[in-house]
Amino acid sequence: MKRGIILIIFLMLLPLASACYSPMDNLAVEVYLNKPGISYNLTPLKSAENVLIENNTIIYRSHYDERVAIILREAKGLHLRIQIPAKSFNSSYTYTRFNLSFIFPNESLKNAEKLGWKIEGNYVFRKQNLLVQISSLKGNECRSDNECATGGCSGEICTTRENAKNIVSICVYKDWYKCLQMTSCGCVNGVCTWKPNEDFEKCLKSHGVDPSKIIKVASGEVLIAAYNREKLGEEDLKELKELFNVLGISCAFENLTFKTEKIDMPKGIVDEYSFNFKEALREELKWLKENEIINITDDDIEAITSVAERGKAGYNSQIGWYETKEGKMAWIPYYKSKNPLLLKCAVAPHNVSLPKGKIALPTSTSTPTPSSSSTPSPREGICGTSFIAALTLLPLIIKRCGK
Repeated sequence: MKRGIILIIFLMLLPLASACYSPMDNLAVEVYLNKPGISYNLTPLKSAENVLIENNTIIYRSHYDERVAIILREAKGLHLRIQIPAKSFNSSYTYTRFNLSFIFPNESLKNAEKLGWKIEGNYVFRKQNLLVQISSLKGNECRSDNECATGGCSGEICTTRENAKNIVSICVYKDWYKCLQMTSCGCVNGVCTWKPNEDFEKCLKSHGVDPSKIIKVASGEVLIAAYNREKLGEEDLKELKELFNVLGISCAFENLTFKTEKIDMPKGIVDEYSFNFKEALREELKWLKENEIINITDDDIEAITSVAERGKAGYNSQIGWYETKEGKMAWIPYYKSKNPLLLKCAVAPHNVSLPKGKIALPTSTSTPTPSSSSTPSPREGICGTSFIAALTLLPLIIKRCGK
């Protein structure tokens, strides 16, 4: 009986296994067309030339780049995936790590964006195959602003509350002290300091004061990595030097030593770092709409493509019509939705095959009632075919286990 129960549980969980992360997701972008009102009719594709069909999956060559696959899959609605096939599953990357003290004014980050760098979270910079990640290292002076206080004759020193009681400074007022009205003394990265902001730093500079002398700068670990590279090229070095220059830390780029390692990740037949996933997805959605295969608005197409980028694929990261953390509905990656049930598992990469030529739709087809891709539940649960199979097998299992 115990074995029977274990078998039933295993069968019920089968649909989730297919949803695990695949390294091929790194070469793809995927959208789950689950918004109510969106419908589709795959009959023309199923009757087309140069199309591969298996297990409710349709594969044909991209209209944006014929080296790339378009994968349409039905699973409680329609999933559209732009997939770069892999030419190998061994990639190289070159990298270096070092520690750095830094202050980044807002204008520096804006200048980095003007150079084409995409900024994610706190100090993660990406541009094509280049990554610069700065992770702040916390001090141990404080954990909150309440543990910091001002000291000195004019209250010009920001330190720990304990030290502030004993600090003595010369009672000579300096013009730059008025800049302190633009900030506050508090805990930043575990250090008591005057909190940096653009106006405060400009004020200090206008009085000939170096902000780094007044603001205790944060310390962080810097990672520079170039993927699909065994060594940095001249263009890579130029891009990185320009970034470090606008961030005001160009001196840190001198005398760096890079290492090269191999990783078991797929490398695309098309460079995945320069491939324009947004345009590829936009062009395919428009083609599918023009040929009445998908009923979708232009506004939805633009909203989807605005968040599309490499790696937004697979169960955790695919783009869909989900509730945001603010309670609104929007086209966003699933992991950014409200209370996402993320999976922490991985499967071996499986490459994709392409048809011989470009897709050719039939000249005329009968048009059945479109299948709606909208569904009350935005995620696949365990109530699939394996659950039905489990219920079907239950009497037999109980009977056999009772013998």
